[in-house]
Amino acid sequence: MADPWSCRVAHTYEPRSSRVDHTARPRPRRVVYTARPWFTHYDITSLERDPEKRHPIDSYPLNERDNIRRAYVVHGPYQPHLKNYPNNKRGAQGRRFCHKWFKEWHWLEYSIEHDKAYYFPCFLFDEFIPSRHPSFTEDGFNGWKNVMSKQSGMIFHVGGLTSIHNASMQKWENLKNPSRHIEKVINTLSSQEVAKNRLRLIASIEAVRLLARQGCSFRGHDESIDSLNGGNFDAVLGSFKRINDEINKVVDNAPENAKYTSPKIQKQIANILGNKVRAMIRDEVGDSKFSILVDETLDVSNKEQMAIILRFVDREELIRERFFKVISVGDTCSQTLKDEISKVLAQYDLQVENIHGQGYDGANNMRGQFNGLQALFLRECHYAYYVHCFAHRLQLSLNAAAKGVHDVWQFFSTLTMIVNFVDSFAKRHSMLKKFREGEILDLVAAGTLEMGSGKNQACTLQKSGATRWGSHFRSISSLIKLFGATQATIDDLYINGVDKVQEEAKSIGKALKKFDFVFCLHMMHDIMRITDFLCQALQKKDIDILNALHFLSIAKEKLQDMRENGWDDLILKVEVFCCDYGISMPDMATPYKKGLRNCDKNITNAHYYRVNIFYIAIDFQMTELDNRFTESSLEILVLSALFDPSHSCRAFRREDVCKLALKYYPSDFSSHDRLALDLECEFFVVDVGKDPTFTNTTSTSHLCRRMMEFGKTSMYPMIYRLICLILTLPVSTATTEKAFSSMSIIKKKT
Repeated sequence: MADPWSCRVAHTYEPRSSRVDHTARPRPRRVVYTARPWFTHYDITSLERDPEKRHPIDSYPLNERDNIRRAYVVHGPYQPHLKNYPNNKRGAQGRRFCHKWFKEWHWLEYSIEHDKAYYFPCFLFDEFIPSRHPSFTEDGFNGWKNVMSKQSGMIFHVGGLTSIHNASMQKWENLKNPSRHIEKVINTLSSQEVAKNRLRLIASIEAVRLLARQGCSFRGHDESIDSLNGGNFDAVLGSFKRINDEINKVVDNAPENAKYTSPKIQKQIANILGNKVRAMIRDEVGDSKFSILVDETLDVSNKEQMAIILRFVDREELIRERFFKVISVGDTCSQTLKDEISKVLAQYDLQVENIHGQGYDGANNMRGQFNGLQALFLRECHYAYYVHCFAHRLQLSLNAAAKGVHDVWQFFSTLTMIVNFVDSFAKRHSMLKKFREGEILDLVAAGTLEMGSGKNQACTLQKSGATRWGSHFRSISSLIKLFGATQATIDDLYINGVDKVQEEAKSIGKALKKFDFVFCLHMMHDIMRITDFLCQALQKKDIDILNALHFLSIAKEKLQDMRENGWDDLILKVEVFCCDYGISMPDMATPYKKGLRNCDKNITNAHYYRVNIFYIAIDFQMTELDNRFTESSLEILVLSALFDPSHSCRAFRREDVCKLALKYYPSDFSSHDRLALDLECEFFVVDVGKDPTFTNTTSTSHLCRRMMEFGKTSMYPMIYRLICLILTLPVSTATTEKAFSSMSIIKKKT
């Protein structure tokens, strides 16, 4: 193999005739060109497609160049379809790239970032020699005025039949046709051998497809021939062999170099299936505007992984959130994340200028106003509006409310201590389950619990966490349900446990039976029952901005109603609970005691628990919701409420609709479109208000589907376009959180 660092020496050109006067015209000097060092760090499954950013073919190792070429041939030329290409201001008259050139020259490529054209076949087969027109392979061409020039433009480079360009075109066509490959000519297989290889490959493909669809692992701990369990892939392939004798014969008698069962082959098949899924998602997106939802986390090997989700309105007017890809990133700085996201989008011809929404969590590298990820995308696309994940905001407000009020913070500290003590050991968990089963039998015998399939099953205590959405409510609910069994478990450990466990059980048992703890247990259950409904609603894939704001306002109203009218029901519930479990409840009419001796005669127990705990906890929660969900922080959310179909679109105002289109989506509506939008608004509100088909419309997405079903989109095309843009705005990043479960399967089990 040639040394990759060796120098390439150009030939010394001799005159064609010896009669040439060498003194009048000196011979050209020998020019030495240094070869590029080989580029060794690359992933053949995710090559850069932008012609300006990708590496030349001769920068890869010699033995890998054909594989690199084949990978690029599969993708084809990079031909982004833009609504408006940038204007090249050369000379007095500006010119720009024309999209029709893609149809005239199917091998043409275009770089969005640098506004230059390239030749795809010349990139594939050009050598590192300056005479071979690097302007069409590496430097790029943007002299749009001279495109058709036969002296300096594209036509000049194409040349005649024996030109370098046409030779590259012929090589490209040969590479696309496997039957012309040299290995096919040399290693000619019989039709029977081809059929056997195909059957082996089909069996492997179906095994990978089954495991991938079910989210199962591929590999086994021991995949040797003598292993009793070689992993799921071998098990599925073994099932195919037992079912089909033909598969059994071809797999067992396969040559070593054509088994199609190696881990490398499994990964290649899985990657091909993944590319097909992404291609289908790309087809779903079409020319629609879309939003990106991104989140990153560490995997089990402490490598940063980033999940990318696309949100868009499909051809059936349904909101879709599609898990697109999980990629590994070197670090989590905003520029690195932006480059990796742009690279993935470019691979599937998804233009950055079509991004009309960004959904991230509240980390500084994501939401930073000047150098955050959202700011970097806003510089390229001025309409990629950032929306802080609603579910993440809610979790932040719940965490703040749990820590902001002293009595509530003390309650959650005690709750965590109780759950960890009872449920952290298998023996204690078994005791809890045993006491719960006995409690269920007693309650069923007394007629308190109903019998039925799936009812009254023994469960366990749930742990709460600052990053697990809804975990606080689940932890509280589980303790209320298992309070008797938990109390019995702690008492048993206090009586029969070792000395150290007895002391711990004694202190925890006292904390469990305190009235303050029981009161906060039921109070926070009632408060978080409201916020948990909001949390679950915000995690739905098809929720839109208007529904999110609507659910938020309902939650605030429920909390306010609970503050004004919920005290009597709460204290009655606490009283019954204390009576059932033998917990001492103070007289609410007597003065409140801060300790054994300190007594405040000015306030009663009822006043203290109602004003100092109940009111403050609700007020703090509502204040956090107001601070985290400030509508003034994003005016577009307020204007989006114009299309709320409830009450026959009473909030619909023509001036605000036109303002929404002009201020936030100027590139999507020309001056002519805005005039048409203004005219449509006059008829739309009257039409929708009187049309009975829109009477029961409950959401903006529902309104969009109704418009499509009853042919209103052709009557109000500008309004329909604006509604689709609003529906594209992200609400939460819950889908990215769920996508990390797939990453866990890939990293831990394959």
